[in-house]
Amino acid sequence: MDNQWAARTGFLAVASVLATCVLVASTRPMPQREGNPATAAELWLSWSNDAREKYVWGFFDGFQDGKRAGCSYYADKITPYMPHESLPPEKLPRSACFNELPSFPQQSKAYVDAVTSYYKKYPTDRQAGMRQILLQLASPPGLTIDQIHEKLTK
Repeated sequence: MDNQWAARTGFLAVASVLATCVLVASTRPMPQREGNPATAAELWLSWSNDAREKYVWGFFDGFQDGKRAGCSYYADKITPYMPHESLPPEKLPRSACFNELPSFPQQSKAYVDAVTSYYKKYPTDRQAGMRQILLQLASPPGLTIDQIHEKLTK
C-alpha cells in the first residue's frame, strides 16, 4: 500500500511540474531578434502555406519528443517505487504521464489556419508568438483565437 501511495504521489507531482512548465512556457512573449522589428504576425503572414505547415509539423514533432523525454524520465525515476503487481498499459507511469499532457488532436491544417486567422485578426499583437498560440490551441486548454488574444494581452 505504501508503494502504491508513493507511486501515485510521485506521478501527480511530476505530472503537475510538467503541466506547469508547459503552461508557463506558453505565456512568455516571443523574443524578438535584435535588429528585426518584425512581429511574429508579419513573419508568419510572409510565409507560404507550405512553410507554415512545415513550422507546425516541426513544432508538433518537437512537442511530442519533449513529452516522450519528460515522461520517460519520470517513468525511469518512479518505476523502482511501483508495486510489482501487473498494471494495464495505460496505467504504467510513462503512458499515464503522456496521456495527461496536452495534445493536438486535429489535423495540422486546422492549426495553420488558426494561427493565420489569429495574425490576420490581431496583426499588431506582439505578445503572441507562434509557439504560444499553438500551445493555447492544444487540448487542454483548447482556447479560441479570441480567448488566446485576451489571455496573452492582459
